[in-house]
Amino acid sequence: MKEIAPKSGVEGLVENWRDDLKAAVSVALIALPLSLGIALAAGAPPMAGIFSAIVGGVVTTFYRGGHISVNGPAKGVIAVILSGILILDDGTGQAFNYVLAAIVISGALQAVLGLLKLGRFAEVFHSTVIHGILAAIGLIIFAKQIHVAMDTHSESYSIIQNLVDAVRLLPQANPFVVIISLVGLGVILFHSKIKLKLIQLLPAPMWVIMLSIPFAYAFNCFQNHTLSLSGNEYAIGPHLLLDMPANIIESIMFPNFGKIGTIEFWTTVVSIMIITSIESLAIAKAVDKIDPFKRKTDLNKDLTGIGLSTMAAGMIGGIPVIAVIIRSTVNIHNGAKTKWSNMYQGLLLLLFIVVLSPILKQVPLCAFAILLVYTGFKLASPKVFKKMYNYGIEQLIFFIGTMVLTLYTNLLIGLFGGLLLALIGHFGLAKVSPVRFFQMIFNSGTEMIANSNGSYEIKVKGIANFLNNPKILRLLNELPVGATATIDFSETRFVGISVLEDMYDFQKVHEISGGTLTVVGLDGHVASSEHQLAAKRKY
Repeated sequence: MKEIAPKSGVEGLVENWRDDLKAAVSVALIALPLSLGIALAAGAPPMAGIFSAIVGGVVTTFYRGGHISVNGPAKGVIAVILSGILILDDGTGQAFNYVLAAIVISGALQAVLGLLKLGRFAEVFHSTVIHGILAAIGLIIFAKQIHVAMDTHSESYSIIQNLVDAVRLLPQANPFVVIISLVGLGVILFHSKIKLKLIQLLPAPMWVIMLSIPFAYAFNCFQNHTLSLSGNEYAIGPHLLLDMPANIIESIMFPNFGKIGTIEFWTTVVSIMIITSIESLAIAKAVDKIDPFKRKTDLNKDLTGIGLSTMAAGMIGGIPVIAVIIRSTVNIHNGAKTKWSNMYQGLLLLLFIVVLSPILKQVPLCAFAILLVYTGFKLASPKVFKKMYNYGIEQLIFFIGTMVLTLYTNLLIGLFGGLLLALIGHFGLAKVSPVRFFQMIFNSGTEMIANSNGSYEIKVKGIANFLNNPKILRLLNELPVGATATIDFSETRFVGISVLEDMYDFQKVHEISGGTLTVVGLDGHVASSEHQLAAKRKY
């Protein structure tokens, strides 16, 4: 049974401040190392991640559509910021300032999209293609950060070559840096298995950072010198440590709009806008599923709020602000009740960075790198490939095609190339003429019927795939709370994974709210695999 939702606004702040503040402490402890690490991985100054997390907490809270999610920097922005810095670098040292300008404009466009009520545009994007983008981002993170974790360097701009170089340069890895990285990896892998209260008091990322500091002293990373091992000399010095400014004011950087007339600039703008919008909206929907009070995010308002926050972050040197799933999950599991927990974690981060700045200067860079190496591996692990295959061989093809295209081009081409690949695949599976194919998508006749007994019937017709998924979801969302309804696919030629995924998610929420949604008409279809979400076609 759904719990009674806490009050919102100022009343919610007064009623739940203890629970929200308690949860925010745990979130801030995770956000501190991750925000620094994400910025470093994106080729930005470390404080860029902290600025994003602080703005995401303090600014976004006052205008947002979500209730309990946490906002800040996330791994999804790493690849697009790296790419922006690369293509906008003109040798003047202003590359990141140009990217900041692109961040500001992308945020403004995001805000406009929300005001125009286009928050649901992310539902058009095929779910397997999004997984392919995320896997490519994972490989990019892994390929870049593995060299930091080993103190090696790859000269190539190619991600694949970076991976090859990681293996090739393994004999040249700095063993003293590798020791710190391996200890951090061990903490990540075994932290949850150690049930001691003292260990569980702090999240794994904080333990990784804390345990790396004694090594910095043991190897004397504060002075330039060499250490010997097995007859080889290895350079040790401050270059292995996090470079933090003396105070926050010195970290502020301002956008440079000097490249606004170039195609590279606008490619960066659009890439940032699309990737951050898709990820934020997808995470907002995911957070709604685990919200104990089953509150719904206003996706349009959320998009506007995130856009405004991204603008604010970019104006002072921060990377884009988005909704983040891990910190949101921690927020919920630690008892947060309202949006104010997001503000508290932003304020706590500001406090932490002021108090802990001298300590953070003693942290080896490889400690942050190993956190990201692990994150990148999870995004593109063999389990992800197996999961895609379980959905059907065609989903694996869409997934790998999107991933490879992204790695060899950029995120924008990868995204739209992946969608085109999925569309071609759907056309092949539907086995109709091209004209008929698009008629069955955009003029299918899908409708909702209100029966005289108070129940509802949604008749899905033609081809139900990612292109008309928003229409199907709109009909589902028009169902009254607690209504008895049937969704009938008997007149469909093809049903894609995106439609099935969103439909079953809606079914769970609708039934928790006291309603029923019965799915019929799929028995006459041939499925790509035995998985419930496998694409289905009828000949």
